[in-house]
Amino acid sequence: MTVTLVGYRGCGKSSVAPLLAERLGYECADSDAEIERQANCSIAQIFAAEQESGFRRRETSVLRTLLQRANLVLAAGGGAILAEENRQLMHAAGPVIWLTAPAQVLAARIAADAASQTLRPSLTGQSVTEEVAEVLNARRPQYEAAATHQVDTADSTPAEVVETIVRLVGASRDLPNHVTGSESL
Repeated sequence: MTVTLVGYRGCGKSSVAPLLAERLGYECADSDAEIERQANCSIAQIFAAEQESGFRRRETSVLRTLLQRANLVLAAGGGAILAEENRQLMHAAGPVIWLTAPAQVLAARIAADAASQTLRPSLTGQSVTEEVAEVLNARRPQYEAAATHQVDTADSTPAEVVETIVRLVGASRDLPNHVTGSESL
């Protein structure tokens, strides 16, 4: 089984995925990190050289490969749900967990993350707050179509989100309980 985490940038996928993988005894992968590794450059550089369409082709290729693996927690890129093929691949591999938070919470998290600002391209050229609200609203139907379960991360620690996901996917039986910590997303 693969558990795929989806959601807008800043929702906590990168914080939650390694903890969930540890809790389940699974491997962990991040599709954006794998794309960057294969391309040997940042996502912003890929967008500049190949536009969004080139990046999305790379994303689908990486997802095809990663989602064939068993016992994996996958942090998918924020726009991975845009392609119907990607949504189908995710569903075929196992539960898809949509990590959510209000747009203003996501914008604040993104603004506080210097790496996010330099490594991820702006999709609209607007302020972070305006872009998050607009893009999140536009993507909402695809997130809903992709999600097996939805988990609000706004007021939860990564460890709390992990325990919620474990309960939702029914994987809490006979699993070690060694996810601890109270750091916030």
